[in-house]
Amino acid sequence: MKVNENKTISSNLDPQLGYFLARASIWTDQDQVVLTKLYQPLLSTAAYTMYLTLWSEVNDQQLVSQRQHHFQLFDLLDLDAGMFLTARRQLEALGLVRTYQKQDQLGTYLIYQLFTPLAPEKFFQEELLATFLLEQVSRPRFMALRAFFALPKVDLTATQELTAGFLDVFHVASTSLLVPPTEVQQSAHYFKNDQQKRAIGEISPAELASFDWETLIALVGRQQIEPTEINQHQSEIYGLKAFYDFTLTDIARLIARSIDRQTNKINFNLLEQKALAAYQQLHPSASEHQTNSVTTTAPTNAQTTGTTKQRLAPAEQQLIEQAQKMLPLDFLRWEKDRVHSYVGEQEIRNLKKLQQRGVFENATLNMLIHTILQDSTTLTVALLDKVAQDWLKHGVNSPTAALAYLQAQQNKPQRQYNRRGKTTANQTKGPVPSWLNNNGEDKKKNHQAAASSVTANDIRQKLARLEKTRQERDGRNA
Repeated sequence: MKVNENKTISSNLDPQLGYFLARASIWTDQDQVVLTKLYQPLLSTAAYTMYLTLWSEVNDQQLVSQRQHHFQLFDLLDLDAGMFLTARRQLEALGLVRTYQKQDQLGTYLIYQLFTPLAPEKFFQEELLATFLLEQVSRPRFMALRAFFALPKVDLTATQELTAGFLDVFHVASTSLLVPPTEVQQSAHYFKNDQQKRAIGEISPAELASFDWETLIALVGRQQIEPTEINQHQSEIYGLKAFYDFTLTDIARLIARSIDRQTNKINFNLLEQKALAAYQQLHPSASEHQTNSVTTTAPTNAQTTGTTKQRLAPAEQQLIEQAQKMLPLDFLRWEKDRVHSYVGEQEIRNLKKLQQRGVFENATLNMLIHTILQDSTTLTVALLDKVAQDWLKHGVNSPTAALAYLQAQQNKPQRQYNRRGKTTANQTKGPVPSWLNNNGEDKKKNHQAAASSVTANDIRQKLARLEKTRQERDGRNA
């Protein structure tokens, strides 16, 4: 096991110092396999043993006031303070443990937050981890590990899917489909917010803490960027990573190419441009996932009529599944590809702004994209904001809720406006969202108000001119 010798390891860890264990995820049998095959070659024996021991010792019911002391952990692992710190730093460097210091009435103590290993597909996408693994094992062993975790490819062309949907097999009350029980809504809200209330427009501290900022700083350090430059702009950097699904090394490369050489600071306008260019280079056309994953067209308005009241149609189920498993940008590309169109750069910027405001989960945002593209060819800021605010007002916060809300608009009076603002009656295709109807009605009302205002103003001006003429005439006749 190779250890970076550039940093000295301090053994100044008081054995009497308390520690508290908290898990950030759930340990599974699959995690054990990934740890053994992908992480063990990167860890020393002490670090590997320490990680498994910490997981065996974690107790969700334990109180902070009942915390243990480090000397008990040293005895359990048969390590001194220096060896313990070396092993702990290895776990921290690989993202398996995060360490925090805190103080209460009993004194100072450390919190060790335990994370499960990355999923295999994520591990191999993180070029830094994959490169280090290749250095630690032979190339044949690396390729064998990749093959071990690779899923088999099955040719599904010219096949007809016969898979039963959930509602084809199980019965759920129609009222529960439209309005989930209170317990379900509360549970969804609890896990959706990761047991924290997330403010609109913010990236949660938990999300920022999940990113390896120290490694990013080390990767771009050669460009002489101050660590504070990275730390002060964590939200902007993480936002790029989350929206484009970039890896840590991708972000490091983009930052390195977006440095203002005069100030040694990041030019974020240039960084945005580089990120967009990198995504377009990686996705020059519709990806294989987008073109092959769904062959059935999205549900038409006619198909969705009344289905939520009874059960979801197969096409609707398929649409919701796509919305739940795709990132918003990938979903937008998939929607555009279905109609043989393309995604404009401004559309990407508009979508990114809304996504990073954090008002919707990705699945709901995908349904919002689908809704807008039924009536418009592009995603404009005005449409995104109008639909988003309408959905927030009516509590639309899930894909199924979005379908139910849109279908509920069918029974309302419909008026649709074309691009020139002229009213067209009886030409709508199924439900027209209220935000679109209101837009046209507002324009008509504003036009009528403006017309009446102009007319009244003209009358006042004519009366004033007549009065002035009368006064001049009376003056001359006096």
